[in-house]
Amino acid sequence: MNLSFLSMRVKSFRCATSGIIQATKTELNLRIHFAAVTAVTAAGFILGLSQQEWIAILLLFALVISLELINTSFEKLCDVIDPEYNNPVKKIKDIAAGAVLWSTVIAVIAGIIIFAPKLLIIFK
Repeated sequence: MNLSFLSMRVKSFRCATSGIIQATKTELNLRIHFAAVTAVTAAGFILGLSQQEWIAILLLFALVISLELINTSFEKLCDVIDPEYNNPVKKIKDIAAGAVLWSTVIAVIAGIIIFAPKLLIIFK
């Protein structure tokens, strides 16, 4: 493996990490999602999720956070292209936000399916 290839991969990783950090610092919704990830992870350890349940939860974490990052990048790009909040820009932003909302609703439903039976046993 050549050093240039490796150094480029390290640089790419640093840029991607920087993007996540920047978005987390500036976007309240992303911080809310990360707080939910933390809470669900803690609940998963406490309630003893199965391997399959963890896989589902982790995939949903990845989906929601990734879509929130994509939504944030669309919003920033739209703001650069057209700082006025005109109808086409509004549609782009609303559609991207809708993708985040949809994935979040599905994640919540899956969370209820996974966690409700465990919680019912505890509180029965």
